[in-house]
Amino acid sequence: MLRKSNNRNQKLSPTPTFNTYLDLCNMVCRRLNEVEIVIEQWNTTRGVQSLIKDAVKSAIIRINQSEWEWPFNAAEHTEILVPGQNEYTWPVEFKIADFNSFQIQKDSNLNVNFKVLKVIERDEWYKFYRDRDYDAGSDGLGIPDFVFPSHGEGFGITRSPNKAYSLKYRYYLNPDHLILPTDRSRIPSQFDTVLINGALYHMYMFRDNAEAAATTLEVFEEGMKSMQRLLLNNYEYVRDTRVKF
Repeated sequence: MLRKSNNRNQKLSPTPTFNTYLDLCNMVCRRLNEVEIVIEQWNTTRGVQSLIKDAVKSAIIRINQSEWEWPFNAAEHTEILVPGQNEYTWPVEFKIADFNSFQIQKDSNLNVNFKVLKVIERDEWYKFYRDRDYDAGSDGLGIPDFVFPSHGEGFGITRSPNKAYSLKYRYYLNPDHLILPTDRSRIPSQFDTVLINGALYHMYMFRDNAEAAATTLEVFEEGMKSMQRLLLNNYEYVRDTRVKF
């Protein structure tokens, strides 16, 4: 099977900027020829202004849900392992993990060097490793060798750790909803036009303007496709993972 390798190191801009929730709402206000929101009245908005706040949030959610691995949603987490514990929960806002990134961190106090964990299926842990991990109890067995998707919202490691090793991994997140006017979207401002068109689609739907809503939705979806081409679909090479027997 030929696997395409993506170049995920594209810079969004020399100095990416991120607009506030208030800025984005007022962009929509101007497009609709509505009165802009002032920060002092943020918590007392009514009618159209309140709907615009909801529409902006809906557009952001739709963009974030349209792709698993938007680079602006990339994150990293360090988990301090507990001796004898095999399974751990994901961080808040978690969407999807890069299982190839799990790495024990070097620590001279624990006499451990950097070590990448190999990925296995959960059933492999059940069949080959779980009994020995559980038999070791809270003492643990040593430095972990493997990582696997846990049963539920988390991941597991084996061998069970015998010390409080630091485990670092990378993942993609679902950002918190914007609440305060000064909260900033994780979507870079160079894509504000896409986001605003998404918010306008929701506003036209509210106004029962089906024709304008359909046109705006088409432009919004085309904008997201452009984001995908720019940020995700950059292939420098292909890799053949077939094994010759």
